[in-house]
Amino acid sequence: MLSFPAQNWKNALRATRASLAPSRDAAFGRLASQITPRIYLSDYWSARDAAKLESLGITHIISVLDFTPDLPEIIPQDQRLHVALADNPEAKILDHLDATTAFILKALAENDSNKILVSLVFLFLLATLKFYPLD
Repeated sequence: MLSFPAQNWKNALRATRASLAPSRDAAFGRLASQITPRIYLSDYWSARDAAKLESLGITHIISVLDFTPDLPEIIPQDQRLHVALADNPEAKILDHLDATTAFILKALAENDSNKILVSLVFLFLLATLKFYPLD
């Protein structure tokens, strides 16, 4: 049987609880991950942060949500693609592969400085690089 001194497990539990507590800073822990030089993966909250989008040079956004996103005005309407899709195992995400891939390719071809924030990076890689997960 393993046992730990009472003081150590209590300190560890306290530290774990503190790290899981909501932050007062809404941006804490939010980030956009660069997947390719011009494609970023992010969450909804980062996509709503105009300062973050500007600092990354984001010009286009693809959102995949079951509601219409509230995005900053710095991203013009014609540079947004919203895929209305519920987050559940039955969602037909592959039905949107052609439209999302076309949107990304068009944005990248329009201008060498265009950058896209997207939550469908995996599908884009699947479609363009023939990247397939192991079964």
